[in-house]
Amino acid sequence: MTLGRSEAQALIKAALKAATLKDVSVRVSSSRSANLRFAGNAPTTSGQAERVEVSVTATREKASATVSGSAQDAAGVAALVARAEALAAIAPQDPEHMPPLGPQRYLKVAGEDPGTVKLGPDARTDAVARVLKVARDGKLVAAGLFEHVHRSMALGTSAGLFAYHGETEASLTTTMRTPDGSGSGWGGAMSHRAVDIDAAAVARRAADKAEMSRGGGPALAPGAYTVVLEAQAVADLLGFLIGSLGARAADEGRSFFSRPGGSAIGEALFGPQIRLHSDPADPRHPSTPIAGDGLPLEQTVWVDQGKLLAQSCSRFWAQKQGRAPLPGPRSLFMAGGNASVAELVRGVQSGVLITRLWYNRMLDPRQILVTGLTRDGTFRIEGGRLASPVKNMRYNESPAALLKQVLALGVPERVVEGGMLYVVPPLVVDGFRFASVSDAV
Repeated sequence: MTLGRSEAQALIKAALKAATLKDVSVRVSSSRSANLRFAGNAPTTSGQAERVEVSVTATREKASATVSGSAQDAAGVAALVARAEALAAIAPQDPEHMPPLGPQRYLKVAGEDPGTVKLGPDARTDAVARVLKVARDGKLVAAGLFEHVHRSMALGTSAGLFAYHGETEASLTTTMRTPDGSGSGWGGAMSHRAVDIDAAAVARRAADKAEMSRGGGPALAPGAYTVVLEAQAVADLLGFLIGSLGARAADEGRSFFSRPGGSAIGEALFGPQIRLHSDPADPRHPSTPIAGDGLPLEQTVWVDQGKLLAQSCSRFWAQKQGRAPLPGPRSLFMAGGNASVAELVRGVQSGVLITRLWYNRMLDPRQILVTGLTRDGTFRIEGGRLASPVKNMRYNESPAALLKQVLALGVPERVVEGGMLYVVPPLVVDGFRFASVSDAV
């Protein structure tokens, strides 16, 4: 079940009433999720789950302990509090502990879609049936997942804070392969409104790429290439950049954004067309306005005209440095253009189209150097058209370097990577570095 504001607040009040320590925080998370998986051109499993979790953090003289459970009555919640307080008495002190936050003001976010809340098995079956029809008509083999969730999170503290946010999310992803396994394509869509997901369009996108990659293709020589990165691939890389935007790492000299005696705030680090911002209250792409510690997530411009304008900063580091805290974003918007992926391809005389990336790992945090593999649709571009499939490649590249080398931007699309919402455009980028060939399809 998904708890409403009053139900979550009642549990928090019961926990705080049972507390004997002055430093107590309570988090109540709940969700109702459902899914339908498919593989081999047939549904395989379906499921529905309801979850409620109450987490109590108690602190005694900077020594904290957290206990979680599924209690939904006063006695059960009180037992969680007692356990957390007992463990806090024997826990080591945290020299960076910050006291609980008091009341805060949050952006008003309309994150719950009534239609998605009410979504049932018939809607899941219909969406998957549309995907499987495209696969069967194209003599392809499809696998994937349709899922949706209605969740809420509430946070309360002994200092008087209460925060609540509810949201919905629906997603459909599918991979299609040729029967001989030589070609593979991927498509996906996500929104807080299930009605926004066009299952047939997602399927056609995957089917087209699977068909185009049928039979495989030659291997590219390692080196630097002009590439068209679809929006999913852009998000795959930008997550590493956003994860490196911490003020503390920069101040301590451990970051790409470190400078002698400070950070790169105010520097033009990227191309002049690069703008990155976050906005929890965006009506088309809402996200939570509440950071993990209860700080408000506001509209924030991180990069504008290529200049770094902001870095995330924890409450502890902000207090130590005498600055305002700024939580890291839960959504990221990148300014784009008006071109479709097909139009971007037409503008490239020689290059490579990349659908998405996987097994992405950090190699060097100081350069934000990342490695990974292309997947599910990698094609050689010649004369403004997709000339042939090519074998997948391992890349070694930095998103910071890429944002200096952007040649063109397309229409932004919504994707989710690592639990964060991205609305980012496909990009044409110069000098993308491939290191070696991968024989995996």
